[in-house]
Amino acid sequence: MKNKTNKSNFIEEKQSDRRAFIKKAGVASLGGLAVSALPMSTALAQSKKVVAIMPGVFMPKQGRPIVESMSGVKVENAPYVSPTDTLAKLMAPGGTKNYDMMISLTNFVKGPALGAKDGDERLHALDMSKIPNAQKLSPLFKKDIVTRGGKTYMVPIVWGYDSVIYNADKIPTDDPFTQSWGVLFSDKYKGRIAWRDDAHGMIMAAALHRGHPDPVSMDASDLKDMTAYLIDKKKNVRTMWTKFGEAVNLISSGEVDAMYGWIAMRRVLQGKGLNVVNNWPSDGLLFWHQSGFVPKDSPNAANAEAVINAMLSKDFGIKLTEVTNYPSTSAEVAATFSKEQKSKLGLDLVDRGVKLYGLSFPVNMDKWVESWNIIKTA
Repeated sequence: MKNKTNKSNFIEEKQSDRRAFIKKAGVASLGGLAVSALPMSTALAQSKKVVAIMPGVFMPKQGRPIVESMSGVKVENAPYVSPTDTLAKLMAPGGTKNYDMMISLTNFVKGPALGAKDGDERLHALDMSKIPNAQKLSPLFKKDIVTRGGKTYMVPIVWGYDSVIYNADKIPTDDPFTQSWGVLFSDKYKGRIAWRDDAHGMIMAAALHRGHPDPVSMDASDLKDMTAYLIDKKKNVRTMWTKFGEAVNLISSGEVDAMYGWIAMRRVLQGKGLNVVNNWPSDGLLFWHQSGFVPKDSPNAANAEAVINAMLSKDFGIKLTEVTNYPSTSAEVAATFSKEQKSKLGLDLVDRGVKLYGLSFPVNMDKWVESWNIIKTA
């Protein structure tokens, strides 16, 4: 079966069972790079702060001074685990006042975070006059600003994709098989591959490779088939990673030659002088964007809005892409890169004509988590 792709609407919204999700939320990490605190240059910045949950890689140490200087706010990163964990923290009792700002997968969190109807929102309605840089979003992402009843609740900040990260000195790039998710499941590279310990991404990748047109809508029968498939293919896996540094070390040490990975991992490994690239899965590239939002009862909502605005600035967006290879959603930032640079960084997805599939929230995420636990213990 062919994967259905709509390039003008990358990510499809799915409804989720909030209570079942919180009960089952145990998906492993999307661990980010460590960030270091920076001494503040002004008394204003010292007195204003936000406690934020986001992938650490989204606030690289080279970009932090830009955000903190522009916003006048110190950003304190709370421990980050995964989109699943972030949503669970928001939805837990008292979760709307424990943190000032969050960044996570837009369509993964927006259903539960907004609630079923107007008035159920667990998010603060953003004062968009304090986020003028949102007006400079690329047309591709303006439509993904999350609103309800004339109020704005989430603004896309960063986008990217998940794919297979591999050592091109060990695995041939020109082999059509390499340009599929099959690298992670076939006997061909037995003992030389690593999976991510994550129900969401791994089950989606397997479903796309198996030809399912819409993995997030898989029924019980489909999920049972996918569980059996992954249990069978688990014999080919050297290990599963949970943290960013752990994943990078698996390839840099030569323990594995390919793994489920992220853009920033490619960037770090290339910086070590390794011939590491990502593939462009013919069965569907997992595409995503992450939005900034503020929990409803945050005591520092205005500070969080200032940080979101700074993260959408041209200066920060350029630095973010240079350091991590993660692109900003800002059209102003995108315009600063040449065609050649976009190709090298993999920012030209539409021009490449690659099939895209959104990392959206499955309709039965709790069952995915159950299946993944069965796979891991099999």
